[in-house]
Amino acid sequence: MATEINIEEVKNNAIHSELLKAMCLISQARNIVSDAMDEKELRDAGQWDCLDDTVSRLNECSRDVSYIIGMIITSRVAVLTT
Repeated sequence: MATEINIEEVKNNAIHSELLKAMCLISQARNIVSDAMDEKELRDAGQWDCLDDTVSRLNECSRDVSYIIGMIITSRVAVLTT
């Protein structure tokens, strides 16, 4: 017989609060930099490529934190099912 998983317990403990905060801040920073890319002054100053690289690095950070969150969730589900 399979072990029953308490979905509410998993949901309530699924994301480490500091990692969730980091994801929100990374997303906010990415949006700010993306918006800045539209400013003519920055494009004219030749900074578009630098801003584009910054957005790419923020996307990589977001991916890394998402991976960590996924590993935490996987670990917590494994504990609940053993």
